Amino acid sequence: MLKEKFRKKNFLIVISAPSGGGKSTICKAILERMNTVDYSISYTTRKPRANEVNGQHYFFVNEERFRELIGENDFLEYAQVHNNWYGTSRSFILNRFADNRHVIMDIDPQGARSIVNSGIDVVTIFLLPPNMKILEERLRNRDTDSDDTIALRLNNARFELETLPEYEYLVINDDLDTAINDVKKIIEAEENRVSRYYTPQDVFYGGHE
Repeated sequence: MLKEKFRKKNFLIVISAPSGGGKSTICKAILERMNTVDYSISYTTRKPRANEVNGQHYFFVNEERFRELIGENDFLEYAQVHNNWYGTSRSFILNRFADNRHVIMDIDPQGARSIVNSGIDVVTIFLLPPNMKILEERLRNRDTDSDDTIALRLNNARFELETLPEYEYLVINDDLDTAINDVKKIIEAEENRVSRYYTPQDVFYGGHE
């Protein structure tokens, strides 16, 4: 196709949301609806669960290897959670870019800030339910958390919302299908930024294909 001669630069899509905001659901839907997007596979030092596959769910490594990757500056961001380390691999994402793929991931605002500061080409989206009452209803409907845990998640949501000005896009997750389409439209719009095209004038005049 002629359009494919106008090559584009690929990018990372970061989605943040309060717990219960729907970020995992929307990431999964984007992967199903857009065949140009892959999910970011993180590194972790925790042991795999029974149904988890190395290289598919996570890259499972020991702490020594994880620290080597830190020393090699391979992580866009990393953090310790419940005595285990988790990190987003720069080389994994750049390899996906080299294969003409975008990469999507969901992460908290602190991790998103580290990724933005890493200098990689990234688009940031904050996903938000219409109000705190609806967020609480969704958390309770999951029927997985105690009242104390729900209260903690709601309190954390207030702090996470303070980071909203750091993001480029806001999607209100009132209707799930609409929110999925909004994220999809953002990705498609970002694909067509002039700055993401390689030498469009040269292709137009027949100098490069």
